[in-house]
Amino acid sequence: MNRSDRKLRDYLQQYTVPPYDSKKMKQTVRLARQAYHDRLISKRIGLWEFIRMQVRFIGRGLWLSQAVLLVFALVVISLSSISLNEMRPMFLTISGVVPLIAFLGFPEIMKSYSNGMAEIEACTRFSIRKLVGTRMLILGLTDLCCLTIILAASVASSGLPVLRMILYLSVPFNVTCCGCLTVLDHVKNTQSGYYCSAVGVVCIAAFLRLSFVKEYYEAAATGAWIILFFCSLIYFVIELIRTFRGLDRLFGSKQETLSVPW
Repeated sequence: MNRSDRKLRDYLQQYTVPPYDSKKMKQTVRLARQAYHDRLISKRIGLWEFIRMQVRFIGRGLWLSQAVLLVFALVVISLSSISLNEMRPMFLTISGVVPLIAFLGFPEIMKSYSNGMAEIEACTRFSIRKLVGTRMLILGLTDLCCLTIILAASVASSGLPVLRMILYLSVPFNVTCCGCLTVLDHVKNTQSGYYCSAVGVVCIAAFLRLSFVKEYYEAAATGAWIILFFCSLIYFVIELIRTFRGLDRLFGSKQETLSVPW
C-alpha cells in the first residue's frame, strides 16, 4: 500500500455519518417511491400513440418502395388483356411484386439485430417483443392495403373470380413471410438481413417460374392453390408464435433484472 492509499484510508476512517432522523429518512423514501409511481402513471402511453411513435422510426425509403411497386403493378394490370392467354404479364407482375412487398418490411423489423441494437432496445422502457410486434402490425396493415388494391384492380381487369385472385395473391405473400419469419426465429444477428434477402430472391424466382406454366392458373388447379394457402397460413401462425417466444427467451430475464424493485 503506497502513501496516498494510506492517507485516503485514514481520511475514510476519520469520517463519521452525521446524525439524522430515521423517521424522516423513511418518509423521504416513501415519498420518492410515490412520486416515481405517479410519474409512471402520468406518462402512460396509449396504443395508438405508441403506434404513431413507431411509424416515425420506419424509413421513408420503405414507404416509397411500396408506393412504386403498387403503381407499377396497377399499370401492368390495367394494360393486361382479359383473355387468359394474354394475362401472363399480370401473373408475372403478381408473382414478382407480391413477394417483394412481403419482403420489404422484414429488413425494417430485423434492423434491431442487423444494426446490433437489440440488447440496447431491450433495456428501454418498452420490451423488444412490443417493439417488434408493433412494427409487424404497422407493416402488415400497409401490406394488406397494397394487396387489397392490387386484388381489386386484378379482378376488375381480368374478370377472374375473387377467390382465385385472393389465392394467387395470398400464397406468394404467405410463403415469403414464412421464410422470413423462419430467419427471424433462428438468426438473430447482423447476418439476418442477408438471409432474409436470399429468401426473398428465392420466392420471387420460384413464383416467376410458376407463372410461365399456364396449367397452374386454370380453374382445375384451384384445389392445389387452396391447399398451399392453408398450409402456408398454418405455418405462418406457428412460426409467428415461435418468433415471439424466442424473443421472450432472449430478453425476458434481462427485463426482470432491470425492473425497479419498488
